[in-house]
Amino acid sequence: MSPTQLQSPQNVHILENLPPDDDYVKVQDPDPTPTATWPRNNYFEQWKPGTQTSNGDLLSSGTKEQNYPLEIYFLELARSSEITIGDFFGQNGRILRSMDGGKSTIALVSSLRSPDGIEISQSTGRMFWTNMGLGTSIQDGSVMSANLDGSDIKTIIPEGSVYTPKQLTVDDQNHWLYICDREGMSVQRCDFDGQNNEILVSRGDYKTSDIEDPTRWCVGIAVDINNGKFYWTQKGPNRGGKGRIFRANIDMPFGQNAFNRSDIETLFVGLSEPIDLGFESETQTLYWTDRGAHPSGNTLNKACVGEKNPQVQILARQFHEPIGLKVDSINKQIYVTDLGGSLYRVSMDGGGKEVVHRGDGFYTGITFA
Repeated sequence: MSPTQLQSPQNVHILENLPPDDDYVKVQDPDPTPTATWPRNNYFEQWKPGTQTSNGDLLSSGTKEQNYPLEIYFLELARSSEITIGDFFGQNGRILRSMDGGKSTIALVSSLRSPDGIEISQSTGRMFWTNMGLGTSIQDGSVMSANLDGSDIKTIIPEGSVYTPKQLTVDDQNHWLYICDREGMSVQRCDFDGQNNEILVSRGDYKTSDIEDPTRWCVGIAVDINNGKFYWTQKGPNRGGKGRIFRANIDMPFGQNAFNRSDIETLFVGLSEPIDLGFESETQTLYWTDRGAHPSGNTLNKACVGEKNPQVQILARQFHEPIGLKVDSINKQIYVTDLGGSLYRVSMDGGGKEVVHRGDGFYTGITFA
């Protein structure tokens, strides 16, 4: 298979001679033993709540806040006080909701096993989320759903049926869930009740040494229902400069399968470490977070993928391991969460970056009603 190369050479991000690291927040600490004091000392005491510009500089505390009627839902892997040496994240994950734009939060669901991606079905009034599980070496991920108040929790895909599910997105029109499975090296979808689970893209066999190759790992997912396309990221090694973003048709080419489909397009290569995706249909704009090294990593990015040669634009920098994002097309804002315990709001044109919530947790996926 020879994917179509759309990315022009001048847009390729190449980062060389970067030190290796491990997953998530452990990479920031020279002492590999996670402790409850590390995130507090390195994030929450050094970075106080405040409003930031697109360059990451703090604005004055008198900056005018906008009032948004959004119910924000976001995921917390754990709080710093809950981390132990023997069990870094454990079953301490929570779904948080804010009814006032991030000023205050309440926990709707607790005791989750490393939640990562969340999305809401407006038609059913339910939220869906992924749990990565407690170890990347075992197939113990799951997908769950609940009412928007956290009641009536149901298992959509049980543990053992998916490896490390990451971001998911909802096709509310056709009642599909689209999911990226990182160590499972696949993009898949299923009904809202977990039935008709099918693999759309497979990048390797998790029963072989393929699973050790992070360039095969699928992480972020976005769907363009109007044009029959879906997009996904393959993050590559941490700070490795080998991240990529791909696109394919929702409908599988006749006579082909997840392993050999010929309609896969390579949109961007040489990215630092692309994670979650967001898509704005009206402008055909793709947004993504990048956890990699500076200057192109720890950023929020966008590109108009409706163009022949899409150009990458960095909207905001200096996040602390950004993961989740959600596009607010009405108010022209992007919401971003990071593992440093912050929820941000960024203008679609990159004109501003605000911290709307600061906590002592490690934040991943985000959505809103």
